[in-house]
Amino acid sequence: MALPSMLRLALVAIAAARQVSVSRHMALTIGDATHNVFDFGAAGDGETDDTAALQAAINACAKTGGLAVVPAGHTFVITSVTLNVSHTGLQIDGALKVADRDYYTAKAEGKDVIVITKGITDVAITGTDGLIDGGGAAWWPHKGDFRPHMVGSDRATRLLIHGVTFLNPPSHCLELSAAFVELSHVNIFAPPSTDAPVVSHNADAYDVHGAYAYVHDVNFTTGDDDVAFHANHTLVENSYFGTGHGASIGSLCDAWVTNVTVRNVVFHGTTAGCRIKTRPKCAGRVWDVLYENLTMTDVEMVFDISMFYDNDHPYPKDKKTTLKIEDVTFRDVTSSNHEFSGSFYCDEDSPCERLTFDRVHLLTDDAWTCKHSLSGDACCNHSKGTATDVQPAGLTDCFAHSL
Repeated sequence: MALPSMLRLALVAIAAARQVSVSRHMALTIGDATHNVFDFGAAGDGETDDTAALQAAINACAKTGGLAVVPAGHTFVITSVTLNVSHTGLQIDGALKVADRDYYTAKAEGKDVIVITKGITDVAITGTDGLIDGGGAAWWPHKGDFRPHMVGSDRATRLLIHGVTFLNPPSHCLELSAAFVELSHVNIFAPPSTDAPVVSHNADAYDVHGAYAYVHDVNFTTGDDDVAFHANHTLVENSYFGTGHGASIGSLCDAWVTNVTVRNVVFHGTTAGCRIKTRPKCAGRVWDVLYENLTMTDVEMVFDISMFYDNDHPYPKDKKTTLKIEDVTFRDVTSSNHEFSGSFYCDEDSPCERLTFDRVHLLTDDAWTCKHSLSGDACCNHSKGTATDVQPAGLTDCFAHSL
């Protein structure tokens, strides 16, 4: 499998000239101007609505780009602000606090907390221990109502988020339709979606909706997908996933996703580790996927591939699909204290093919197990693959006897 080496990006500098260089493949340039939110009337007292002041600081970058600065030692209450000019950055050294739910919906219903305007390029959200507190506990019970994303973008290009912590997002945290994204040293924290005094709902950390995303050195500990892949050419590495639903491709319908790599990641307490979920009666293809060098503890299920996402029965025979899942490799995966080994539920008219398992050690299993009190051959439906140096035994037979 050809690894996405073009995505090996690294933050090099944010110099006086606002040059942000990310290898040879992506170079961000932020304008020279610097605008402190206090210069535009912000209170920074954690109570006053400072949305207008922060938006004014951003708007001051309109002519040549620049940096709107949220200084350390202060908390600024906001509803929704828009990054609407290319070559603009938001430097968060203090804290942004999302306004109370009733006030927010009255002022900005339908808008995300930070909106990145369609079509702009070279945008950075950076910080030195910066914090954005979404106040999610007030939003999570309202599942059918509007809940803002923390950052939302529509077909932007070259986006860097670095050195910022997002706390308790009301819904998906980073919903990014953007090409060439880098997430570096980003923390996203929310409680799990079950078995917690306060549970979150749909608190995905990062939903990938643009090609060439690179995620590294992050801590995603949340209540839904730690990363949800919906686009091509994505690399996630050197990171930690706490509670959440794991590294998930999908859910997909009528979509084509290729060249996805997840490597050098620690999972602790996720409901799934490596997950591919597609919906029935759909077209599309998932291929050229690598999960490598993963360490898992206390996950519910290590491997989860299903073409029947959101169906009660694990293998509903009346749900047909033409979508293909193939050429997926799991290499150097170690797990302990998990509940289930893994399941592979694919459609008889479109079986999963060329699933490769190499040096996979599930240390606490005596036999291959999966949900619904199933084990052994029952964990593979219309799935074909190979298993080399896999513990426990049984996966080879599971594939060989797959119906």
